[in-house]
Amino acid sequence: MGRPLKIAKAQAVVTITATNGTTEVVTTNANFTNLGIIAGMPFIPASNVGNLVAGTTYWILQVLNAGNNSTFTVSATELSANPTYTKFNLGTAGPVTVAASVGVVDAYFNNPIGGAGYPATNANTYGVVGGNTAIYGAQTLVRVAVGQNGTGTISASTSSTTVTGTGTLFTTELSGGECITDAEGNVLGFVDTITDDVTLDLLANSNEDYDGAFVFALNEAGFIVRQKGKTKYLVTGTTSGLTAPCYTANVANAALTPNTFNILATYANAATRYVYSLNDYNSEVFPAQVAAASLVAGTVYTIYNAGNTNWTAVGAFANMTGITFVATGAGSGTGTAVLASVNPDVIASFNSAIAANANASLPPVVTISNA
Repeated sequence: MGRPLKIAKAQAVVTITATNGTTEVVTTNANFTNLGIIAGMPFIPASNVGNLVAGTTYWILQVLNAGNNSTFTVSATELSANPTYTKFNLGTAGPVTVAASVGVVDAYFNNPIGGAGYPATNANTYGVVGGNTAIYGAQTLVRVAVGQNGTGTISASTSSTTVTGTGTLFTTELSGGECITDAEGNVLGFVDTITDDVTLDLLANSNEDYDGAFVFALNEAGFIVRQKGKTKYLVTGTTSGLTAPCYTANVANAALTPNTFNILATYANAATRYVYSLNDYNSEVFPAQVAAASLVAGTVYTIYNAGNTNWTAVGAFANMTGITFVATGAGSGTGTAVLASVNPDVIASFNSAIAANANASLPPVVTISNA
């Protein structure tokens, strides 16, 4: 079981449709009763509207209509700090369509963006965050291909790009670009064009002669729901609405096969890489290092910078960065270690960071594609 990601959640994401600078009332298209939204809950607008500033946390002062098209007044502070129930001074705007995330948690864990409600400092940890990207805050963006069972059967041949179907209407399930596999998951090819209801063309000849059931998947934007293993995650496609266990893949969007997804990262030198695995949110980017000469016998360490230290002489089975061992005593040389519990191999950050690999003693730091 992998370490859990910090998953972004919110009570609801509602749409602000108007603000009134005379009555100081915000109008939404939501039913607050059904959504469980009450006075005192914080909310964050995604865009500037009616004097509300995007990315700033405000609080619901009073719910005026708990049915459809709920309206409410706004407090600039938590209600405990507003005993006189002073209304926030709104401006008049509308009709508008502005998303507002109500009751957001974990959307920016140790990744401060600024403003009320965000962590004051990022200390020496950086988190990676999964969650519905409709929620305001820095969250991991992915591209996912959720597999779906096709209707009927297909016939494919290695000698032709044409695939025919029986008992299926390709035009109702496919649009072009989908990956097609046999029932065992072997890739037959990627759809180029839909010739008619029962015929399609692949971008290349099929990988095998095949006659039987099929699976298809089209890559789409998505978000991580839960981490299930080091490379296995529960992922939702935002277009299809489908959720399934998927595995990280080191391939471009168009090459994703059913139940795989990619996470794009950018190094400080602007080079891009697909991320193999996301670390948990407690990882330390720059953990406190222990000089080889200061090792304490019986303590578990991980070699952080091998240097010229003879690590095998103090309990390690090899002189390599990343080796975890129980120290037999103090060593010597220029190498450093960290306590094994700090999980130092973080690879992702939403913040500005030093140039990747600028110092051999530091792990690479990259920026994950995020919203």
